[in-house]
Amino acid sequence: MSSNTQQSTRQPDATDLGQKLKQKLSGSTDRLNKLNTELSVGEGINPTSIPDVCTFKSSVTHEKMPALYQPLICMITQGQKVCYIGESKFEYSAGDMFINFLPVPVSTQIVEASEGSPMLSSTLCIDLVRLADMILKIERHGELAVLDKTEHESSIVLSKASDDLTELFVKLLETSTNPLDAKVLGDSIIDEIYYRLLTSEHGPALRTLLNQYGQIQPISKAVGFIHENLQRNIQVNELAQIANMSKTAFFTTFKKLMHLAPNQYIKATKLQKAQTLLMQGMQANSASIEVGYNSFSQFSREYKRFFGFSPSQTV
Repeated sequence: MSSNTQQSTRQPDATDLGQKLKQKLSGSTDRLNKLNTELSVGEGINPTSIPDVCTFKSSVTHEKMPALYQPLICMITQGQKVCYIGESKFEYSAGDMFINFLPVPVSTQIVEASEGSPMLSSTLCIDLVRLADMILKIERHGELAVLDKTEHESSIVLSKASDDLTELFVKLLETSTNPLDAKVLGDSIIDEIYYRLLTSEHGPALRTLLNQYGQIQPISKAVGFIHENLQRNIQVNELAQIANMSKTAFFTTFKKLMHLAPNQYIKATKLQKAQTLLMQGMQANSASIEVGYNSFSQFSREYKRFFGFSPSQTV
């Protein structure tokens, strides 16, 4: 048999398969990046015609900036970003996905971006009720592995985005360009994104994390109480009671899931809300009262320490 014939019948090895997978993933990311470029007509957040779906663009780098992340799936296709939550640091770049399952105060830093090659991403805000419904459907119709709940103790997931998930985001953004397609098909694509995510390699950990018997449920109740009662002086003991946990167990579990101690989370959330109110035109003294501060001077000090500028300088 000739050497040419031998070469044509050679079975692909692990390196060949790995290179093909890398090329396929790169192609999916490239298509998503092209859509992010087309739909990001301005700097910052660019909404689409599908509710809770947007793209993001930044043509400049910036140092740490506080923000409040709602539950979301973020697919970055160009540039590099760093997210700081408490003492934890999450770095993600093209081809990565960042998932957050509970509202959390963060500091973000864009470390790679330029006019010619801006940082680009697309984001889907997570509907936790729909996500829970999908979990029930999956568990009702499939025999799926269950991961021990101690194996994943964070509300944050950061990993390479699968080809299936990237392709679905491509489909979602393509659909958003046609108003009728967006209204008729948007929800079904989002449901498939949830399905693919929950049946991926991360699926068992995510399902365990989100299961009503897992640790996220009592912490979610406490987080919800914080956001609904920002005008009050919220105590950790009160949150522990809402979560039906001892103060020590609550503190430990909260920090594992949220990457912030409860008091840090409360303060950061209050200050983020105050900034939103100020940007909407509310007076600083009124904003401080609205988020539960009895002392305006204390509010001003903590606001400046958190954001790097005073309430009066907020625009």
